[in-house]
Amino acid sequence: MAKKLFPTRWKNDKPPSIEKFVETFRDDYACAEYLSKKRWPDGFVCPHCGSRKAWRLEARPWLFECAGKGENPGCRKQTSVIVGTVMQGTHLPLRKWFLAAYLMATHSNSISALQLQPKLGVTYKTAWLVLHKLRRAMVNPDRTQLSGAVDVDESAVPYKRKEDTLKKRGGSSVAHQLWIAAAVETHGKHGVGRIRIARIADRSAASIVPFVVANTVPGTRLRTDALASYSKVPDRPLKMVNIKKTGLPAHIVFKWIHTVFSNLKRWALGTFHGFREKHLDSYLNEFVFRWNRRRNFQGTMDTMLGIGRRIGRVTYRDIVGDTTQWKKEHIEEILDMCHPNKQKIVSDLADLYRVHRLEVLENIVWWVKRLREEHPDLLYGFEWDFNGVRELEEPRYYGRRTKASRPVLVPRRPGEERRTSRRYTNPAALLPRILPRPVQAPALAAE
Repeated sequence: MAKKLFPTRWKNDKPPSIEKFVETFRDDYACAEYLSKKRWPDGFVCPHCGSRKAWRLEARPWLFECAGKGENPGCRKQTSVIVGTVMQGTHLPLRKWFLAAYLMATHSNSISALQLQPKLGVTYKTAWLVLHKLRRAMVNPDRTQLSGAVDVDESAVPYKRKEDTLKKRGGSSVAHQLWIAAAVETHGKHGVGRIRIARIADRSAASIVPFVVANTVPGTRLRTDALASYSKVPDRPLKMVNIKKTGLPAHIVFKWIHTVFSNLKRWALGTFHGFREKHLDSYLNEFVFRWNRRRNFQGTMDTMLGIGRRIGRVTYRDIVGDTTQWKKEHIEEILDMCHPNKQKIVSDLADLYRVHRLEVLENIVWWVKRLREEHPDLLYGFEWDFNGVRELEEPRYYGRRTKASRPVLVPRRPGEERRTSRRYTNPAALLPRILPRPVQAPALAAE
């Protein structure tokens, strides 16, 4: 049958097999050589003195030491091939970064940190950090806006919180939703182009209009539903479709926009088992990146590694954000997970010393000791459970081995002494006597 009946997503840029990829990038030297060719196609050039001669360090193959030239023969400054990429400042081997980018580029449904952890042989936190750094490189700040005919719509995405697991165990669950908006380029009746997805506060014009303006060029022909917020978008011809009057389902009228939403939600539940509120934007950017480059492997991998772009160093703090500010904004949710006695202590100390509750929560032991030293008369005025306060003040040592309450192994039975042979055989005295012993046949008389 004709090949056109079986289209492939890798029609123009097919990725290599795992065997060929491992053979190509067999060690850090091969990865560093690939990066150096991408960084300096015409040969090494020192960014400090312009020299074209350098030595590669033996211990760290991605570092080059300049040999100097002309008036500055003693330059001797080191230049790295990973500067400006997501690998800048990493402690992982380059080969693991390349393998992570290859797995992420070839997996149609992405890969979670729990799946990547055993494949790279790293901890879960390291795998999680590698994936989020690769997601940071997926967003191009200089990307062009959508144009032509664009469908725009909004939808609600469910997300999970840590405390939801505890509430669900108690017999009740709470559903949380976030609003997102999407824009899809359409070509003719069945064609589809690039997409854009972003989080919005609500369905009001104050949230939807900035999204449309930021992701479409003036003069774009918009097609939306009958929501009144879209009528306030400036400089863009608008066609509003009342779905109820058409008598057709929404996924038929707006085919591609609903395909994007359904694929996004299915992808979230299947790969990540639901989104988290804090890192929702990173996952939305990854989905957009995968959709727009679903038939381009080499460009996808180079973009994720940050080759050819000045991304700069990305640290763990940059990804998780200002944790102090985030905790202050979610202090109510954090305190809901604490013991009621601890909530009472934090609130009383924060009111007494006029500080934020988060500051008391992070070092509650020090604040209780301060209250005991400065205001011993006020200590007994609070309705606290002093047993709980004493437990907070006592130092806790984690990781100390304690004696088990019961033996790990069952005591050996009589006759089950340790055997020196490799194969263990049950003692003859403990074998079940179910079958009668075989009776020896009488010897036949000689003829």
